Amino acid sequence: MTNDMKLNKLLLTLSVGALSFIQACRSPESDEKLKSTIQAALETTPGIEVNVEEGNVTLDGQIGSDSLKQNIEDKTKMAGGENIKSIHNNIVVNLPEPEDAREKYHEIIGGAVDSTLTRDVNLVLADFPTITAQVKEGIIVATGNLEKSKIDTLKKRLEHIKPKGIDMKGVISR
Repeated sequence: MTNDMKLNKLLLTLSVGALSFIQACRSPESDEKLKSTIQAALETTPGIEVNVEEGNVTLDGQIGSDSLKQNIEDKTKMAGGENIKSIHNNIVVNLPEPEDAREKYHEIIGGAVDSTLTRDVNLVLADFPTITAQVKEGIIVATGNLEKSKIDTLKKRLEHIKPKGIDMKGVISR
């Protein structure tokens, strides 16, 4: 191998190494810009902390549902795009008390309300196996057969989870 070939090989190796190093080392300014972009996208979700280091995003905080946690991660991906190397979603799901939950969910994200409400309805209906229910736009529609003495209990328990409304017309007393 000639000296020119050795020199070219060395320069090529150094160039590839330098490019890799430049790509791997993001400036603190680009991390701060990415953090600001993500924070702006999440401004309607209070209590979420965003940290960015070399393009790696870490999300911390507490939220009321798994679907909302996923929604926050999705918003983060959309806001950061290809500038994000990875997302570490450390958000903890703490289910709020039902009295507070509906209002908070309605404020933050409309679509997750029905899935969260459906989960809560299913927990109530575990004690009423002859009743089924569907949730649409925050309204519970219950159907089935139930002892007359238990209908009032069912209604009170459904009211406790704070839906927008309850339709019990399909519940027949026996």
